[in-house]
Amino acid sequence: MSTMRDGIRQSMREIRASEELKQNTLRYLQEQREKQDRKQKLFPGNRHAGFRYVLAVFCLFFLMGTGGFFVYNRPVSYISIDVNPSIELGINCFGRVVSAQGYNADGRDIVQHVRLKNISYIQAIDRLLGDAHYSRFLEGNAKPVFTVISGDPDTMMEAINADNSFQAYGGVVYSSDMTCMKEAHQHEMSFGKYRACLELLQYDESITVESCHAMTMGEIQSRIETCREHNGNGEGSGGGNHGGGSGHGHHGGMH
Repeated sequence: MSTMRDGIRQSMREIRASEELKQNTLRYLQEQREKQDRKQKLFPGNRHAGFRYVLAVFCLFFLMGTGGFFVYNRPVSYISIDVNPSIELGINCFGRVVSAQGYNADGRDIVQHVRLKNISYIQAIDRLLGDAHYSRFLEGNAKPVFTVISGDPDTMMEAINADNSFQAYGGVVYSSDMTCMKEAHQHEMSFGKYRACLELLQYDESITVESCHAMTMGEIQSRIETCREHNGNGEGSGGGNHGGGSGHGHHGGMH
């Protein structure tokens, strides 16, 4: 085991990357190794687990070394986090944050001051919500709204719902899709805020996407709740159970 780990560290020295990226990658591999060890103890007949792990390690290093970290740096899922700051995180296939972008002035300021890249998306959420500069936007009744785009949104939404920081602030989580993201970026808006704007448009035709730019996420959510109450059904087409709930709130084809 020690020989294999020494080999991994030696291979890492040949990769041009920041020290933080190397350490996070090694930590990820160590976590996977420990999971395999636990499985091996539970299922001693699974003799091929160690081989698959070693193969995965060398495939990872090969791809990182020859492809310029293409696999690691390629987002496969996205999380939009909106209060007043609107921030989008790009998540790679290892569950690590590889991009962080603000979609309004507050969001851009936050991503410049809070380091969110090269850690798991749950760690990034904890770091963000625990940051004093960011948490000031969560005073009063403001709640963070999370929107997920993923090939497996349920898994990500369940992980976010189970996070202590998310629960402490009474967050809400929805799912969306790549079409919503594309349209949102055309309006220079995060896809999470755009999804909420489209839901509000279903209730109030006087609202426009442009007018939503000037509104905080809390104001949009408050108007949605008011419209739901007036409709007497308590829940709109966007779904969602507020105060730690979740919903599959797709963009719904509204333009």
